[in-house]
Amino acid sequence: MTDELKKIIFSPQILNVFSEHNWIINTDTKNKFHSYFIGEIADYYLNIYNDKDKIYFQFTLDIEIPKNKINELLVLINIANQNLKEGFFVFDFNVMKIKYNLIVFSPSIIEEYILYNFLKTKLDLIVSLFHNFVSGVHNLVYGEKIENAALELLFMNNEGCA
Repeated sequence: MTDELKKIIFSPQILNVFSEHNWIINTDTKNKFHSYFIGEIADYYLNIYNDKDKIYFQFTLDIEIPKNKINELLVLINIANQNLKEGFFVFDFNVMKIKYNLIVFSPSIIEEYILYNFLKTKLDLIVSLFHNFVSGVHNLVYGEKIENAALELLFMNNEGCA
């Protein structure tokens, strides 16, 4: 993260947005994430970084996935991604974690008030998306078989809202 983005991300106004949405700011410099959210079934970690005219918001879902459920999880990720207009889920095989990537193509988002409005809107929707996604993963891990149509319904209300 550039110094300019760090200055904005750690400004009182932006920190307030994270706090309003129950995201806890990471103060431990040893960890590589900006903030985290403690959910009912899983915890979520956010890493923010930028490159040229893009800002990357990478969320990691901290939930254990048994190796024998990876193929079904990939189907769930595919269904979720088909129903999203912004962002996408991936499974990182190196760390065995699910990640959600939201990439913003706008050099103007580096301005504090634009980032403030963006986060105010997106953080609530992302938590809702994660809740639905983690519910699907939880059902998958604990052996409850869900039909594809039911999985698609899980993400219906999040279409285009991530």
